[in-house]
Order: sequence, then C-alpha cells, then structure tokens
Amino acid sequence: MSHPFQRILLVTEHTDFDSGAERLAFDIAHHCGVGLRAVFPVAHHVEYEIASPDLALRSAREFAAKAEQLRTAAREAGVTLDLVVRQSEAPHEAILQEARAYGADLLIARRRGRRSFLSHLLIGEMVGKVAMDAPCSMLFVPRTARLWSHAILAVVDPEARDVPVAAMATEVSQACQLPLALMTLGPGTAGKPHEAILAEAQVRQADLIVLGRYRNSTTQHVIGQTEHSVLVVQSDASSFS
Repeated sequence: MSHPFQRILLVTEHTDFDSGAERLAFDIAHHCGVGLRAVFPVAHHVEYEIASPDLALRSAREFAAKAEQLRTAAREAGVTLDLVVRQSEAPHEAILQEARAYGADLLIARRRGRRSFLSHLLIGEMVGKVAMDAPCSMLFVPRTARLWSHAILAVVDPEARDVPVAAMATEVSQACQLPLALMTLGPGTAGKPHEAILAEAQVRQADLIVLGRYRNSTTQHVIGQTEHSVLVVQSDASSFS
C-alpha cells in the first residue's frame, strides 16, 4: 500500500515537550516503511562561545548525550534515523533550511515549547515561525498524542477550494484504513469556527484533524486546544476568521 509521506523531517530539541512528536514520528516512519531524518536546531552565538567557552563545551556535551538518547530510541522503535545538527542564530531559519535541502514532504514538531507554555501562547514561538514559511505540510503534536487509530476529520473551506486538504486526508485515511469525515465551514457557520471544528472532532471521535494553512487564528486555536495531532496542509488562503 502506498503512503502519503516519503521524506519525513522531525524537528526536536529532545525535551519533554518533544516527546510526543518524537514518538509519533517513529510510529509514522515505521508504519510507512521509510527512514526518518531529524533536525536538531542549535543556537549559535560566536560572542557567547568566545566569552563562555566552558558553558559552550557543556552545551555541546549535553547535545551529544541527547543525540545518543534519540538514536537509541529510534533503534528501539525499529526506525532508521538520520540526525542532522543545524546551527544558526535563528533556530527556525535552520529548520527551514534543512527542510528545503532535504525536500521534506512532512515536518513533525511539538505543539508547544517552554516559552510558549509559560506565556500561554497557542503554538511555540520557534515552531510558529517555522509554520509560517514551511515548504511542506506540518504535523503539530501534543506531548500525549499517539498515532491516530479512530477517525480522521478534514476541514475544507468551500470558498478556497481546499483540494489539497481533501486529497491529503483521503490518502492518510486509506493508508491507515480509518474512516474519514469531511467538514465544511463558511461565513454562515454559527459560533467560532475553531469551536465548531473541535466539537465535530469530538462527535466523530477523530484523533487526527486535517486543516489548511489559514492565515488567521482558526488553525492556531485548533492546534492549541485539541489533545490530538493536527496536520496542516499547504493550501490557498482561507476566508475563515
């Protein structure tokens, strides 16, 4: 059976916040029978390294330990892992560079990070910046998420003609042999769009929500308020508000 993803890129710093994304990336790679590449963004500041060489050395050792832990986890999951380190003063730029160089068709990342958790933002700052310019679809994963096993909900905007969203959701549902429900939202939708989406996902028992990359708050609210994974597919701009 064919699978929709062939070049999967996991974005991780191997923290507790990344545990769900790592686990799900291993599961998807194993299920699709493909290798997995992981990019580890490392902040690189020349002034810091010159001024505090001992701290820089400690950071390098901590990274080496995390990298080995991640490789061990991948082996235990039966996944071939290619781990790449990208240094940059702007970590999100390092991730985007790797995604383009690798030709990734799916980026998998945590939903939140430490800074966003403390400031109650819906999406982690670094991941949010990546999402704005990612060259491919992105899968946002909460820490507790598992590989979907119940149903898939695809949300399409009839005015934007979300063919990519429907097509991607269909491919995933066929590959995973799961029921697929299509939901349309438009100007006449009662209440807030993200609340309608979350309510429909609960009714359908959907543990994967597929959306377009809308340039407004709807997608961010869905990602921030569901405990399931959200697949954001590249598509035309939406009219959702």
